[in-house]
Amino acid sequence: MMTDMARGTERERDLAREAYFSDGYFSMPQLCSFAHQLNFIHTMRPKSAIEIGLGNGFVSTYLRRAGVPIITADINPALEPDICAPLGEVRNHIAQPADLVICCEVLEHMPLAELDANLDHLRGLGDRLFLTLPNAYRCWGVSGLAFLPKLGGRLFDLNFNIPWKHPIAGGPHFWEVGHSAACTRAAIVKRLRARYRSVRSGRFALNPYHVWFICE
Repeated sequence: MMTDMARGTERERDLAREAYFSDGYFSMPQLCSFAHQLNFIHTMRPKSAIEIGLGNGFVSTYLRRAGVPIITADINPALEPDICAPLGEVRNHIAQPADLVICCEVLEHMPLAELDANLDHLRGLGDRLFLTLPNAYRCWGVSGLAFLPKLGGRLFDLNFNIPWKHPIAGGPHFWEVGHSAACTRAAIVKRLRARYRSVRSGRFALNPYHVWFICE
């Protein structure tokens, strides 16, 4: 019988490249997530980076064209990553750790039981980490940009979680932030603080379904 880990690996390895350019990836919330990722990463001023989970290449392509030396890694050969290997084997393919490890919307595609091992692998790839994970809760509210005198555009987020979680059974995610007590945001921050000196967390104002973690 195929294990959960093997089933998740097989799905991600064999997913068609076209899936990463579906209508969902052109939606405003998803495009706003890409913008948030780039904005946060830019504030971290990485000297070098490695991205775990190439996806459609939006973030890595932008960073590379901005002059950031970046290596991409993915388990799916159709995406043509620099390194085609599972997370646990990526360290064997790089000469030295990167300044920043980028891992966005990846770890939920592997069982929660593998989370500690996966965080150890990420820690071994670089001193700093920018991580995002999906929010299990549905959100209601409003967010956007407010343009104020002398302050310019300022993001605001007036969304709130409601006690109604996204169904994940049979889907591509094994877990999401808040899906259980073991993977609340506080629980994940605690796991990260066991590996990094400083951990900050929040959610994207323009897409509250994505939770971010900055670890240094």
